[in-house]
Amino acid sequence: MLTNIKDNFIDAYFVDEDRQNIEVLQKSEDGKKIIPTIIAFEKPDETGKTSTGNMEKLKEVMSVDELHERTYQKKKDERKLFEEQLMRIAKKDGLEIGETIKPEDLFPKVVKAITENLTNEDHIFALKLALFEVEKIRDSENAELKTAMRQGKDKTEVLINALKIIAE
Repeated sequence: MLTNIKDNFIDAYFVDEDRQNIEVLQKSEDGKKIIPTIIAFEKPDETGKTSTGNMEKLKEVMSVDELHERTYQKKKDERKLFEEQLMRIAKKDGLEIGETIKPEDLFPKVVKAITENLTNEDHIFALKLALFEVEKIRDSENAELKTAMRQGKDKTEVLINALKIIAE
């Protein structure tokens, strides 16, 4: 059970591929320990409440969107650390690793990624994050299109609004 989360919250992220379990990190009351707690991801019932109340407590410090974003960022950071470790090992063993991606190899993969699994939530979320890293989209003052992009339910809707921002 999560307790005193507002004062002790450190981080939270999904720990499984199905995004059914969340690890919440909190400081101990004395601030000397980190206490990990696994809670179930619960969608609210018709009254807007969850059965254990843990999700409501977590939502006091982090929205569900922020939870998904934090999970994505954590996985991205872990992947980067893994790749850096591989590069260190390869360099230590005298291996040279380098790859140049040619546009003729890249674009078919990009088109395939965009046009398949249009409603895959993980793909849509990753697409939104990548698009918001584009300077013209990130810095756009068109709140209506940015909101439409954030609320897009499939890749097509997200991309249409992103391209409208870029075309401005």
